[in-house]
Amino acid sequence: MLIKKGVTLVLTVFRAARVVVSTTVLVFAYSAAATAQSEQAQLASRIDALAAGALSRPIAGISVAVRRGNKDIFARGYGLANVGDSVPVTPDTVFHICSISKNILAAVVLKLAEQGKLSLDDEVTKYIPEAPLHGRRVTVRQLLDHVSGIYSFTSLPEADANERLDLSQQQVLDLIKDKPPLFEPGTNWRYDNSGFYMAGMIVERVTKQDYGSYVRDNIFKPIGMGSASLCYARDVVPHLSSGYEREGGKLVNASYLSWKLPFAAGAVCATAKDLLKWQAALNAGRVIRASSLSAMRSPTLLTDGTSIDYGLGTRLGSLDGHPVVGHTGSGGGFGNAMLFYPDDDLSVVVLTNTGSNAGTALALATAIARPLLGLPETNAPADLSVPADELAALTGTFESDEGTVETFAKEGKLHFRVHPAGAEGILLRQSKNVFSVSPDIRVRFVVRDGRAQYSFLYTGGLLMDVARRVQ
Repeated sequence: MLIKKGVTLVLTVFRAARVVVSTTVLVFAYSAAATAQSEQAQLASRIDALAAGALSRPIAGISVAVRRGNKDIFARGYGLANVGDSVPVTPDTVFHICSISKNILAAVVLKLAEQGKLSLDDEVTKYIPEAPLHGRRVTVRQLLDHVSGIYSFTSLPEADANERLDLSQQQVLDLIKDKPPLFEPGTNWRYDNSGFYMAGMIVERVTKQDYGSYVRDNIFKPIGMGSASLCYARDVVPHLSSGYEREGGKLVNASYLSWKLPFAAGAVCATAKDLLKWQAALNAGRVIRASSLSAMRSPTLLTDGTSIDYGLGTRLGSLDGHPVVGHTGSGGGFGNAMLFYPDDDLSVVVLTNTGSNAGTALALATAIARPLLGLPETNAPADLSVPADELAALTGTFESDEGTVETFAKEGKLHFRVHPAGAEGILLRQSKNVFSVSPDIRVRFVVRDGRAQYSFLYTGGLLMDVARRVQ
């Protein structure tokens, strides 16, 4: 009897404990689900507010997609994909992603290298004998990290007019055939659309397919990027948004582009959701090997030892201590940003169809990422005093693809002036040789022998431009 009572007691306690454990698990599960829903609601509310502010500038439409770990946690459209017909932006709206295409092209070339179909150290003339390289040895790798010194056709005075034309590949090469090199390969960094155009040509000659078909069949389809394609003006692309510009505070249709000149370097179209798939596939090794991805996201070294925060088709940097990689894209009335924070396994994509720069999209993507990274929503820059020797070292004249930047001392502060735009202001010191233009725009100087040799411009932590001292 006592034994039975003991057994009964044990069973009763066990059953009670099991109920308590089950109930606790259910409570925790419900609590976790409720917390997740609350976080989702907070994220949605925050992005809604940020998008509303951006639309008021005005911007026609915005598409936002966010992924954390192995889960897409947000995808929403705002505003209009087509203003004239009042077509709203949805998560299925397709945008011209412009130079985000370079990130895809670099991976395509790396995949071909893995297959033994080319080498990054091959000379470009092995595949494009007619390339106007003026007798210099330029490698495939140097096309992908912007150190070839080849003159970029987007720097030509007639660049806008050229983008309206259906130019053949030979005609594109002819645009720069009489342009001397900007520098010896590997000695400097200059954003170069001509180099990436040639990289697209190399893919076609190696695979014996047109780039659009090759990337569709070998990249987009296998990883489920159903919306992605190389799209030109005459192509019928379902759900494609229209591009707009601002004039006098109003939206107007963007100037016509054939999208033939950007080619593999800038003519891909996709949804924000599909760009999340792209990042996820890259990270999971479903596009290229881990070693190739590491090369893609490693800084470029110039011949003088200077490290540039640009890999192969990939912008690099750090947002308040959180490493970030990705790319931006702009043109034809579109401005876009694709960011990935590897230490946090966080991806943010913002696509817009207004303007021809990536500034708004990058600012919006950074603002979305900040709280998800545990960072304050705003980051007011410091204003530290500038030591006299540092101030003297940083004054000078620097040249980049965006123009000439003059830095000069005035009343103990470092000032800047951009030519020919005429923009000027004060650089606020954050730490040694690091200054801020605004909360999310930083300038870092590389100093050797008592003088700044380079200045690097970062927006949202991502490298945007490199300027080299010329005086």
